[in-house]
Amino acid sequence: MNLIADLHCHTIFSKHAYNTLRDNLNVAVKRNFKAIAVTDHGIGMPDSPTLSYFENLTSLPRYVESICLLRGVEANIMDNEGRLDMPERVMESLDLVIASFHTTCAKPGTREEHTNAYLNVAKNPHVHIIGHSGTPEFCYDYEEVIPIFKKYNKIVEINAHTFICRQKSVENCRRIALLCKEHRVPVIVNSDAHSEFEVGQWEKALAMLASINFPEELVINSSWGRLKEYLIGIGVKDI
Repeated sequence: MNLIADLHCHTIFSKHAYNTLRDNLNVAVKRNFKAIAVTDHGIGMPDSPTLSYFENLTSLPRYVESICLLRGVEANIMDNEGRLDMPERVMESLDLVIASFHTTCAKPGTREEHTNAYLNVAKNPHVHIIGHSGTPEFCYDYEEVIPIFKKYNKIVEINAHTFICRQKSVENCRRIALLCKEHRVPVIVNSDAHSEFEVGQWEKALAMLASINFPEELVINSSWGRLKEYLIGIGVKDI
């Protein structure tokens, strides 16, 4: 499977990352991508950018050297009610909002509490992508929630970084992918890159999808036509 976009990438504005936006764009150009997103951590993360950084993302051009540049955020799920750390007015101004749990922002609870959080996140109209939800510390009822993600038009992320640094999450990711296959829930394979060396490095994630015969037509970034249609559908302009 050939992927044409990486829509979960960090920069040095997430202070535990090691690369600039220009670094990421250079990789996208070399790999003939059609699109790339900048999705630094939301303001609830201790070493995240300031709110004004996100407010100013609209100053970035839509295209750089034929690469569609999408302005986004990896918003943090802050509690078991599914509250996010980003103001609604700012999320409305962005192209993409990924919602993810991180232990630096939320205290792990019970499976039932995490299920409740994800059900509420699913209903949030500002969220587009559910980020790396296989994290065992925030395990939820996959059978209950995955169909709800489909109901509310959420894309489930298959996070390639998981296969590098979150080995305990890999089996959960496989279970989530199987349920997405069963319920025909679209997914996106992202690198979650924290350096330019990780942009587009998703071979292990793709191998897992191949091992379960995951349908290519459900992988939103396996086709520019498919991704473009989705982006237009969520209101992204000038693409």
